[in-house]
Amino acid sequence: MHYVDVHTHLTHDRFRDDLDQVVARSVEAGVAAMVVNGLEPVSNRRILDLAGRYPQIKPALGIYPVNAVCDRLPDDLPFEVPRFDVDAEIAFIREQAMAGNLAAVGECGLDGHWVRESTFPRQEEVFEAFIGIAMEADLPLIIHTRRLEQRSVEILRHHRPVKVDFHCFGGKTRLAREVAEKDGWHFSIPANARTNTAFSRMLRTLPADRILTETDAPYLGPVRGERNEPANVVGTIACLAELRGWTVEQARDQVWRNYRELFD
Repeated sequence: MHYVDVHTHLTHDRFRDDLDQVVARSVEAGVAAMVVNGLEPVSNRRILDLAGRYPQIKPALGIYPVNAVCDRLPDDLPFEVPRFDVDAEIAFIREQAMAGNLAAVGECGLDGHWVRESTFPRQEEVFEAFIGIAMEADLPLIIHTRRLEQRSVEILRHHRPVKVDFHCFGGKTRLAREVAEKDGWHFSIPANARTNTAFSRMLRTLPADRILTETDAPYLGPVRGERNEPANVVGTIACLAELRGWTVEQARDQVWRNYRELFD
């Protein structure tokens, strides 16, 4: 059994006390690959450490778009954002990518939910730097885009990377289908797909060879408010099978092929 979680945050504090058990449960459920995504310097380095400890963990290093503008954030954000040298971290990630130490670049992208429009040019600058790294190293890009989906697509179409996954895409399903069909880019669907109409619609209508599964753990679990973990991709595959009229094995194998295609 080969399931995959292409976007998870196992470096989060909510996994601090039982990460071994979380990984063991996921492996027992058949999750053969967990792509752990970085957000800033601390999580990026922690991910490299975890990849050395667990063969199922595949490292993806990046800078969350809000963190990418850590030097120009408003004082009223409801969460703390660490300050660091963004350009130095981009250089570190490029070094790791070119050394062959990464499975993907991300997460990266644009966020129009938490931050002001004045930060958008810098967000785009950082995003384009990561697009360049991914293309140079021939790695997949794992994209965060919130309220700036169309702009993210425009930037990507300008640079024309081949390997792209939109994680937890919040834009219109029509745009997702257009991108999947015309650009050949992938979309990973989180574990709350059964209770989220948009994600269910994407599972049902996107080209089958462009669908991936993710958790965004510890967020977006199948039960609202409960901690999510990679083992829950099994439920998303079951949902995909039901929506498409497939067997679970057909759904699981299709998504595994999609993962292998994108991540080589």
